[in-house]
Amino acid sequence: MSLSRYAPHRLRVNYLRALRTLPIPAPQTEPIDPERLTVLGRAWIDRRRVVFGTATDAPRLWVAFNESDTEPSLLGYMTGLACGEPDLWVCNDAHRAWTLEGDNTANLKRAAARVWSDCQRDCEG
Repeated sequence: MSLSRYAPHRLRVNYLRALRTLPIPAPQTEPIDPERLTVLGRAWIDRRRVVFGTATDAPRLWVAFNESDTEPSLLGYMTGLACGEPDLWVCNDAHRAWTLEGDNTANLKRAAARVWSDCQRDCEG
């Protein structure tokens, strides 16, 4: 037990900060086709090409791999970009291990935020 009266609060803050860095599982009942995405941006994350795009029937910022050898190619989607606290929702458990390696989740969030702000700047003029 700590002698500081703020120790429980600090533990909760650190725990919540650690939780925010993890991807969130989001199983899809009707997954979208990554080939039909309107691509808004691309990035290299851990030597893999990732595309960010939208679909008219599912308006989110979707994340997919731009490689023919990666199946399934859909990784998931991002939320919280408008408020500046992006969350990664992983649709396929096959990619969950990759998102947890190194800084892949943080790099995906940074790249998605960059794509989001670039699209906002271009649309608003």
